[in-house]
Amino acid sequence: MKQALIFTLLLGSVFIFSCSNDFDVNAKWKDIPITYGLLDISDTAHYIRVEKAYLDPKKDALELAKIPDSIYYNDAIVQLVRTSNGEVFTLQKVDGNKWGFPREDGVFATEPNWLYRIDSNEIRLKAGEHIQLRIDRGGGLPEVTSQAVILSPIKLNNPPPQTSGFGFTSNAVSKTDVAWSAADSAYIFDVTLYVRYAEYLKTDPSQIVEKTIVWPWARGLRRESNSNAFQVEKFGSEFYELMKNNIPVDANLKRVFLGIDVEIIAGGGYLEKYVNVSLANSGITASGEIPTYSNLSEGKGIFDSVNKYRRNGIGIQDKTRDSLKMGYLTKNLNF
Repeated sequence: MKQALIFTLLLGSVFIFSCSNDFDVNAKWKDIPITYGLLDISDTAHYIRVEKAYLDPKKDALELAKIPDSIYYNDAIVQLVRTSNGEVFTLQKVDGNKWGFPREDGVFATEPNWLYRIDSNEIRLKAGEHIQLRIDRGGGLPEVTSQAVILSPIKLNNPPPQTSGFGFTSNAVSKTDVAWSAADSAYIFDVTLYVRYAEYLKTDPSQIVEKTIVWPWARGLRRESNSNAFQVEKFGSEFYELMKNNIPVDANLKRVFLGIDVEIIAGGGYLEKYVNVSLANSGITASGEIPTYSNLSEGKGIFDSVNKYRRNGIGIQDKTRDSLKMGYLTKNLNF
C-alpha cells in the first residue's frame, strides 16, 4: 500500500480506537488533525487525544502507523478556555499508558500513548458553562478550535433513594422503569444495569465468587421533547429471563443476590450528531460509505461534554426476591 489515510479515534473517558486505510491516488500530502475529547464534570481529570492523519505516497501506511512521530505532533499546545472570562488552561502532555489508559495492541504504535491531561481541581468545570478547545499544532498550521457546553450531573428519580429497590413482577404485563433528570444540553443517553450475585459450593461456603450480568436498558436514547425527565421501561419478566439465560443450573452451587448497579451516560448535542451521522448509513440498505461528522474548525473528530452517573447496590423488593428464589424460570438457580 503506497498511499494511505491513517488516523485514530478517541471517544469519551472510555477510549475506542479505529483506523482507516482508504486513500486517494490524486491527493497531495496534507496534515489533518484528529482530535477527540469529552469533558465530564464528574471526572477527576480530563483527557484530550490529538493525533494526525496524513497522506504519504512514498511510504507504506502500516509501517508508518508503528512510528509514534508519524501519528503524533511533537510540539502541540492544547488549551481549554473558559469563555465567560477568558481564563486559559494549558493541558499537560502525558503517556496514557502510565495513567491507566493503555492503548490496545493493533495497527498503531502503543508506546508512548500521548494524551493531553488536566486535573479537574485545576479547571473546576461548572455546569452550563461554555468551554473552548484550542490546539496549536506548530509549524504555522491553522489553529484547531471547538466549543462544548458542560453537562450538569444526572439525577436518578427511580428507583428513589432509601427504598427497597427494584420490583420486578414475574408476568409479561407489568413494567419497571429507570427514570432520571438531565440538563437541557443533554441529547443522547446510554442506560446499563449491572446485576451482581455471588455463588459458592454447598460443600465449601468459604469459597465465594462474585459475578456480574450486564443488562443494557437503552443505547443511544435520544431526547424527543423539551422535557428534562427521561424514562426507560422493561417488563418485569425480563429480569427473570435475564437470570435464567445467563446463569447455568448447577445443583452443587448456592447463590446469593447482591444488588443492582445503575449506570447512565449522557452526551451533548454534538456527540448526538456525531453518533447519528456515524450510524446513518450502516443499515441493511447502506452503500458501504459511512459519512463523517466533526465539530472542529480543522480536521476530524469530536469535542463535547458527557456526564456519567452510577448508583451501586440497589436492592430488590421482597416479592421480587421470592420470585427469584421460587419462580418457575429461576427456581433451579438456587438463590
